[in-house]
Amino acid sequence: MSRRSAQGRAVKEGVQVSSNLHAHFFNASQWEITLRRSHWADVIATAVRAALGHFCSHPNLSLTSMKKHLIALAIATSLAAPSAFADVEVGPFTIYGTLQTAVESINVDSNGAVLANTAVSQTRLADQTSKLGFKTKIDLGEGMFALGQIESRVYLGNNGSATDDKAEIGGRNTFLGLGNANAGVVRLGRYDNAYKLSLKQMGGLTDNLNDASGDTGDKQILNRLGARQGDLIAYESPKWGGFTVNASYNLGKDSTGSISGGKGDDLAKFTAATELMTQFAAGVGYKVGGFSVGLGTTSINNASWQLDGASKADAKNYRGEQTLQAWQLGASYSMGDFRVGVVTERINSKLAGGFKLSTSAAGAIVQGAALAFDQYQTTHGLVGAYKKGPLSVEARYAMADEVSGSVNGAAVKSDTGATQWGVAVGYQLHKNVQLVGSYTRVDNKKNASFTSASGFSLDKGVDLSQLALGVSVAF
Repeated sequence: MSRRSAQGRAVKEGVQVSSNLHAHFFNASQWEITLRRSHWADVIATAVRAALGHFCSHPNLSLTSMKKHLIALAIATSLAAPSAFADVEVGPFTIYGTLQTAVESINVDSNGAVLANTAVSQTRLADQTSKLGFKTKIDLGEGMFALGQIESRVYLGNNGSATDDKAEIGGRNTFLGLGNANAGVVRLGRYDNAYKLSLKQMGGLTDNLNDASGDTGDKQILNRLGARQGDLIAYESPKWGGFTVNASYNLGKDSTGSISGGKGDDLAKFTAATELMTQFAAGVGYKVGGFSVGLGTTSINNASWQLDGASKADAKNYRGEQTLQAWQLGASYSMGDFRVGVVTERINSKLAGGFKLSTSAAGAIVQGAALAFDQYQTTHGLVGAYKKGPLSVEARYAMADEVSGSVNGAAVKSDTGATQWGVAVGYQLHKNVQLVGSYTRVDNKKNASFTSASGFSLDKGVDLSQLALGVSVAF
């Protein structure tokens, strides 16, 4: 075969390879890379076609070499495109996520307490709940559908806690589910319990701009028994005439990790829970126009929490008769560019016939002093927000009342209340890029240790001023 014929055959085969590769890597029906909204998609497509044409017509390019270049070019383009644009779909899956971090300047007021060097005033780079997820929704026909999601936590900065065991695949909401458009969705796996989700039914009271300004969570003033739990069965209704219903049941196998710190001079310090601490939660919401109202409740079996001993959620499996319940009621109203919301919450906990454990001189765990308590604590939250064009402003205030009740027949500890207030400002540079700044102040009384949602640990009686400046990129 002549050299000219060989070159002609190579070009012809190269064109066919180009056509096949182009169809394989850029066919929207196979990969569904959603770039249609962007002008740059057309620019990239034009550049790729030109490059393919150049490779296919080059007279000195061998067939083998040409195939290698074409494959490399196609793979590089297909991999680069999703990272450059938002709203990326790959086959039946959608890739989504948020990268958000902030430089936090923290001023700690110890009020005379002696603090560790790592717990004093400092500047740090703190992640603000960055995440990466993959999700799918499959139409099963006749109104039925299946759901699947894998969502993972990633860290852009260290929040002062041990994050190596948290930044794992599927560490956030990861589940499968079945649903019907008229009946709702059932999810199985790791998911937010209905008590946590009931805040959203009240009108988005958790829509804070960053973690540094957040006041909900197990170490915060509000919604301490709301949690993401790994062995959850959850139900979420569609909208029925403005009403929505959520319900969840945690089977209890991982409840000590989800809702209990497991620290203290009692059973939970030395051994795992001896009984399953199952948790039921439910929420109901109603929305009409700009007005939303919601109610949430939860109860945990085989658990109680000595409220005057720990501000952080500390449900433990003691020996004895025990109950732990909470409810919250909230509402919000949106009018034009403004939104206001309010919530109040009460936690009740009781232990009868319980006891502490201690360690003998020989190292054995022995029964210690009797322990019984009957306590409750009420907390309140207020939020005001404004959004106009690229500008968002939010002001938040939360207050924990004093713990009331008894311990072993005597009055509970005093000075267990706290307040948190703050202002956050966001500015959109792009629909997926936002600058966020916030100032947060936490004031703890002598026996309280609440903190903001970005997780800077505070000892009892220690106060916090926190200035955060950061950026968020969503995709």
